Amino acid sequence: MRFRLGLAVLASAALLAGCETWKTKDSCQQDAERLKATVTTTAAWLEAVRPEIAAGYRALVDCDRISEPCDAELWLARAQTMRTDHTAVQAAFSRAVELWRPEACLPYVRSWRLNPPDPEVYRGYYFTLSETGDQLDELIDRFGRRVR
Repeated sequence: MRFRLGLAVLASAALLAGCETWKTKDSCQQDAERLKATVTTTAAWLEAVRPEIAAGYRALVDCDRISEPCDAELWLARAQTMRTDHTAVQAAFSRAVELWRPEACLPYVRSWRLNPPDPEVYRGYYFTLSETGDQLDELIDRFGRRVR
Protein backbone atom coordinates (compact mmCIF):
# COMPACT_ATOMS: atom_id res chain seq x y z
CA MET A 1 0.00 0.00 0.00
CA ARG A 2 2.75 2.44 0.93
CA PHE A 3 4.56 1.57 -2.27
CA ARG A 4 1.50 2.48 -4.37
CA LEU A 5 0.98 5.70 -2.44
CA GLY A 6 4.64 6.64 -2.96
CA LEU A 7 4.32 5.85 -6.65
CA ALA A 8 1.21 8.00 -6.91
CA VAL A 9 2.96 10.90 -5.21
CA LEU A 10 5.99 10.56 -7.51
CA ALA A 11 3.76 10.37 -10.58
CA SER A 12 1.87 13.48 -9.49
CA ALA A 13 5.13 15.34 -8.89
CA ALA A 14 6.48 14.31 -12.29
CA LEU A 15 3.26 15.41 -13.97
CA LEU A 16 3.32 18.78 -12.24
CA ALA A 17 6.99 19.31 -13.08
CA GLY A 18 6.25 18.66 -16.73
CA CYS A 19 3.47 21.24 -16.86
CA GLU A 20 4.24 24.78 -17.87
CA THR A 21 4.44 27.29 -15.08
CA TRP A 22 2.33 30.38 -15.55
CA LYS A 23 3.15 33.82 -14.30
CA THR A 24 0.51 35.98 -12.72
CA LYS A 25 -1.30 38.55 -14.83
CA ASP A 26 0.39 41.38 -12.89
CA SER A 27 3.82 39.81 -13.33
CA CYS A 28 3.24 39.44 -17.07
CA GLN A 29 2.05 43.04 -17.27
CA GLN A 30 5.14 44.28 -15.40
CA ASP A 31 7.47 42.21 -17.58
CA ALA A 32 5.84 43.44 -20.79
CA GLU A 33 5.97 47.07 -19.63
CA ARG A 34 9.60 46.67 -18.50
CA LEU A 35 10.53 45.27 -21.89
CA LYS A 36 8.76 48.08 -23.75
CA ALA A 37 10.43 50.73 -21.58
CA THR A 38 13.85 49.09 -21.93
CA VAL A 39 13.51 48.87 -25.71
CA THR A 40 12.63 52.58 -25.80
CA THR A 41 15.53 53.48 -23.50
CA THR A 42 17.97 51.34 -25.47
CA ALA A 43 16.86 52.88 -28.77
CA ALA A 44 17.25 56.41 -27.37
CA TRP A 45 20.71 55.63 -25.96
CA LEU A 46 21.87 54.11 -29.24
CA GLU A 47 20.63 57.16 -31.16
CA ALA A 48 22.45 59.48 -28.76
CA VAL A 49 25.73 57.54 -28.80
CA ARG A 50 26.00 57.18 -32.60
CA PRO A 51 27.08 60.79 -33.20
CA GLU A 52 29.54 60.51 -30.29
CA ILE A 53 31.14 57.42 -31.78
CA ALA A 54 31.30 59.06 -35.20
CA ALA A 55 32.97 62.11 -33.62
CA GLY A 56 35.47 59.78 -31.94
CA TYR A 57 36.40 58.24 -35.28
CA ARG A 58 36.77 61.73 -36.80
CA ALA A 59 39.03 62.67 -33.89
CA LEU A 60 41.18 59.62 -34.63
CA VAL A 61 41.56 60.76 -38.23
CA ASP A 62 42.45 64.27 -37.02
CA CYS A 63 45.03 62.81 -34.64
CA ASP A 64 46.60 60.94 -37.55
CA ARG A 65 46.89 64.16 -39.60
CA ILE A 66 48.65 66.41 -37.10
CA SER A 67 52.16 66.05 -35.76
CA GLU A 68 51.43 67.59 -32.35
CA PRO A 69 49.59 65.69 -29.62
CA CYS A 70 45.84 65.39 -30.04
CA ASP A 71 43.12 65.19 -27.41
CA ALA A 72 43.59 61.43 -27.06
CA GLU A 73 43.28 61.55 -23.25
CA LEU A 74 39.98 63.42 -23.45
CA TRP A 75 38.64 61.06 -26.10
CA LEU A 76 39.86 58.02 -24.19
CA ALA A 77 37.95 59.21 -21.13
CA ARG A 78 34.83 59.88 -23.24
CA ALA A 79 35.02 56.45 -24.86
CA GLN A 80 35.46 54.75 -21.49
CA THR A 81 32.44 56.60 -20.12
CA MET A 82 30.38 55.57 -23.15
CA ARG A 83 31.56 51.98 -22.64
CA THR A 84 30.45 52.05 -19.00
CA ASP A 85 27.05 53.39 -20.08
CA HIS A 86 26.90 50.74 -22.80
CA THR A 87 27.49 47.99 -20.26
CA ALA A 88 24.63 49.27 -18.11
CA VAL A 89 22.24 49.64 -21.07
CA GLN A 90 23.12 46.20 -22.39
CA ALA A 91 22.67 44.58 -18.98
CA ALA A 92 19.26 46.23 -18.45
CA PHE A 93 18.17 45.21 -21.94
CA SER A 94 19.30 41.61 -21.51
CA ARG A 95 17.59 41.38 -18.14
CA ALA A 96 14.29 42.73 -19.48
CA VAL A 97 14.34 40.25 -22.38
CA GLU A 98 15.25 37.44 -19.99
CA LEU A 99 12.35 38.26 -17.66
CA TRP A 100 9.82 38.46 -20.48
CA ARG A 101 8.74 34.88 -21.06
CA PRO A 102 5.79 34.93 -23.44
CA GLU A 103 5.16 31.21 -23.01
CA ALA A 104 4.50 31.82 -19.31
CA CYS A 105 1.98 34.55 -20.16
CA LEU A 106 -0.02 32.80 -22.86
CA PRO A 107 -3.32 32.79 -20.95
CA TYR A 108 -3.15 36.58 -20.63
CA VAL A 109 -1.86 37.24 -24.12
CA ARG A 110 -4.80 35.30 -25.55
CA SER A 111 -7.54 36.72 -23.36
CA TRP A 112 -6.09 40.09 -22.50
CA ARG A 113 -3.83 42.19 -24.66
CA LEU A 114 -0.42 42.76 -23.05
CA ASN A 115 0.95 44.37 -26.20
CA PRO A 116 4.63 43.41 -25.79
CA PRO A 117 7.06 44.40 -28.56
CA ASP A 118 7.56 41.91 -31.38
CA PRO A 119 10.50 39.59 -30.76
CA GLU A 120 12.02 40.58 -34.13
CA VAL A 121 12.14 44.18 -32.93
CA TYR A 122 13.95 43.62 -29.67
CA ARG A 123 16.16 40.75 -30.84
CA GLY A 124 17.71 43.09 -33.40
CA TYR A 125 19.06 45.20 -30.58
CA TYR A 126 21.42 42.41 -29.54
CA PHE A 127 23.36 42.86 -32.80
CA THR A 128 23.31 46.66 -32.59
CA LEU A 129 24.46 46.65 -28.96
CA SER A 130 27.24 44.19 -29.80
CA GLU A 131 28.37 46.27 -32.76
CA THR A 132 28.32 49.46 -30.67
CA GLY A 133 30.35 47.74 -27.94
CA ASP A 134 32.93 46.67 -30.54
CA GLN A 135 33.20 50.24 -31.84
CA LEU A 136 33.68 51.60 -28.33
CA ASP A 137 36.33 48.98 -27.62
CA GLU A 138 38.14 50.00 -30.79
CA LEU A 139 38.04 53.69 -29.83
CA ILE A 140 39.34 52.87 -26.35
CA ASP A 141 42.12 50.74 -27.80
CA ARG A 142 43.21 53.26 -30.43
CA PHE A 143 43.07 56.31 -28.17
CA GLY A 144 44.69 54.28 -25.39
CA ARG A 145 47.69 53.58 -27.66
CA ARG A 146 48.09 57.31 -28.28
CA VAL A 147 48.06 58.14 -24.56
CA ARG A 148 50.76 55.66 -23.57
